[in-house]
Amino acid sequence: MELQLKNIGMIKEANVKLDGLTVIAGENDTGKSTVAKSLYCIFEGLPDTLDTEYGAKTYEERFPLIVENVFREKYESLFDEDNSSIAISLGNGKATYTGAATVFGDGLQGLEVIREDLENYLTNIYFIETPLVWSFQEMFQSSELVESYMKSRKQNIEMHYPFLMKDLYFNLSTKLDKSDIANNIKENILKIINGEFKEDENGIFHFHKNDKVLNLFNVATGIKSFGILQVLLDNNRLTPTSLIILDEPEVHLHPKWQLEMAKVIVELVKNGVKILVNSHSPYMIEALQRYSELAKVNSDFYLAEDGYIKKENDSNPETLAKIFEKLSEPFDVFEEMDSQRMEQLING
Repeated sequence: MELQLKNIGMIKEANVKLDGLTVIAGENDTGKSTVAKSLYCIFEGLPDTLDTEYGAKTYEERFPLIVENVFREKYESLFDEDNSSIAISLGNGKATYTGAATVFGDGLQGLEVIREDLENYLTNIYFIETPLVWSFQEMFQSSELVESYMKSRKQNIEMHYPFLMKDLYFNLSTKLDKSDIANNIKENILKIINGEFKEDENGIFHFHKNDKVLNLFNVATGIKSFGILQVLLDNNRLTPTSLIILDEPEVHLHPKWQLEMAKVIVELVKNGVKILVNSHSPYMIEALQRYSELAKVNSDFYLAEDGYIKKENDSNPETLAKIFEKLSEPFDVFEEMDSQRMEQLING
């Protein structure tokens, strides 16, 4: 599957392939998260309204209307340009939508969606932006909030980005039928964190380590990051039709644990899960490159820079060279400082 964005938020143009492991690298504020949130909105937002407000129409009639509804309600701030556009290529493309200006008026122009069977391609999508979701679990347990949340989802009430965390929590707290994903991935996570996340009779998660049961407020943030994946595996939510979006997973991880996280990511991809990673960490990016090559899984690396997200000459090696060159620029400052210091020592 390919996702194309034009003039969405700070992105001038992005062409991203999603087939196995996809890595978008770049400095902060370069549009990496815009791609992730646009993708999440398409796949998670559309099914909620397929059989409600537009149920009487054919899919060909419903799809453009639903896209406008979801994007306008949840991501209106991304569409500052009149020539904004989004395109999805999926399968052999049985349905095509063009001339969006006639459908959306002045809002969303140039939309083209090629769809084979969206629901068969992806059944679950998980946006993991921060492990802080664990800090709000008691609040999410409120029946009043749950009722309000579900009502707002059905009515497409504008919720903006915080709904990503709510969505993730509800996926952590509910189970699906048995998954075929290998159990050894969970076992590897348990070894890394030296413990296990478990839910009590009240629906609250704790961290079990040896004979101790710890409140998650007392658990390291890095452990919580692994815990999200562990619980998703426990709940059988990761399948070959799942997509995980990891937005800068390295933020709360020591470089050694970044490598461990990269191993887990690649193992999930090897088992069929599609994963999109946004990263600005050379450690994480190189680990994903090396482990994906060893595991022989499909991988695509992109550089986000100056409003564009692209792959150099459709080549991972060329793109990675540019990524490491860009992300190593801070070290050039240190080299310059060392050079100046050496010059001072020589000149007395």
